[in-house]
Amino acid sequence: MYRWLFLVLFAVALALSVPPARAAAHPLGNFTVNQYSRLEVTRDAIHLRYVVDMAEIPAFQERQAIDGDGDGQVSEAEQVAYLARQIPALLAGLSLSVDGEPVEVQVTEQSLSFPEGQGGLPTLRLLLDIDAPVSGGAALAVTYRDDNFNERLGWREIVVVPSEGVALRDATVPAQDQTDELQAYPEDLLSSPLDVRVASFTIVPAAASNTAQPLGEPVPSQERGEDSFAALIATPELTPPVIGLALLLALLLGAGHALTPGHGKTIVAAYLIGARGTARHAVFLGLTTTITHTLGVFALGFITLFVANYILPEQIYPWLEFASGLMVVGIGITLFRSRLVGLLRRGAGRTAVVSGGAHVHAHEHDDGHGHDHDHGPYGHSHLPPGGDGQPVTWRSLLALGVSGGLLPCPSALVVLLGAIALNRVALGMLLIVAFSVGLAAVLTGIGLLLVYARSLFEHFPTDGRLLRTLPVVSAAVVTLAGLAITLGALVQAGVW
Repeated sequence: MYRWLFLVLFAVALALSVPPARAAAHPLGNFTVNQYSRLEVTRDAIHLRYVVDMAEIPAFQERQAIDGDGDGQVSEAEQVAYLARQIPALLAGLSLSVDGEPVEVQVTEQSLSFPEGQGGLPTLRLLLDIDAPVSGGAALAVTYRDDNFNERLGWREIVVVPSEGVALRDATVPAQDQTDELQAYPEDLLSSPLDVRVASFTIVPAAASNTAQPLGEPVPSQERGEDSFAALIATPELTPPVIGLALLLALLLGAGHALTPGHGKTIVAAYLIGARGTARHAVFLGLTTTITHTLGVFALGFITLFVANYILPEQIYPWLEFASGLMVVGIGITLFRSRLVGLLRRGAGRTAVVSGGAHVHAHEHDDGHGHDHDHGPYGHSHLPPGGDGQPVTWRSLLALGVSGGLLPCPSALVVLLGAIALNRVALGMLLIVAFSVGLAAVLTGIGLLLVYARSLFEHFPTDGRLLRTLPVVSAAVVTLAGLAITLGALVQAGVW
């Protein structure tokens, strides 16, 4: 029975160590710049409704450019000046051609608004109505392309709607809107955002062809949900009890966030279950994750504020994840090599018992750890504990902790920027620290649970071969998890 209990514990650790799907790690909704185009085709014109919807972080950056006098408010004059600069740039990124020839377009309506977003930060919504004349009669081949904001993450949608008396043929985009002009996004926005930049179709007399049909069913949509952590910084009234409650909530939200996929807890599980880790090691991992996560948020906030013209914050995320994955791979390979060598040496030592008349026995040392010893023809020598002759190193623990906290939570960045916008910088920093402490407390708790659970099961009689191979298997799991993280980051960065 004890053997099966031990196997169950190890199976749980391996299940935890399976890397999550890429989309579930850290959502990037607060970074998105989303674009929408609806082309309404009539007999003599194409009417284009063009919408740009910037989420909190790019909107924060854009408002800094709009606010010419730096007073923190966007006046009507500043909006007019911004539109005068921005509209020509947007039109230059749009291409509309009929039968291969570019068509002149004219802006008939324009608007700029700042809907309320998360953490006291506004979003940005720019809307343009554009007209392009077309000559009726024969069939016309139309191509539309949107090359704006190619370097930004976001949802990009194009629909083409024929009016009465007009039919479309060979349309490459649907006539059905999925987002209500970027006002209600599909639930899988963050995991698989629509990315349509080009549309083509042929305008024909209504009797010559069927009206274009939607390409597939529309995706169920939902309004953007409230971010509980980001909402803390926008609390209307700040009193000592309210601040204390906000810090407590940030701590609890950080703990809950740690239970979502990511943050290296799965790798920590595989590492500690196969290593001679102690409670001190688990606590050190938690502290390292806390410090790394907090500093990462502050560093990304600095980039957003001062270096965004050269480095986009969302473009840093894949490379941070890539660095995290490489660190984990390096740790895993080093562990696997040392533990495999230790296991082979242990096997060679036990073979010598038969061939050389030696004997192997185990006893306790002052440090409380059991070690096997080989009294063979060449004297008294230690055999590696747990199949691994290398103790847990602080350098490996530091690397694991850094890899777990290296990727800052976008919600924490929203809190920091919201604190700056609301002149609550000290509170924002305290909330981020509390959030990171809550996150690290869960990671530390998982580590302590595994350390003590492993120590408990080591006192039960079980198959010695299982105990000897367990560290090698856990090192292999760490390596595979690191490879999955690294490859996922390369896919997200568009490299592979």
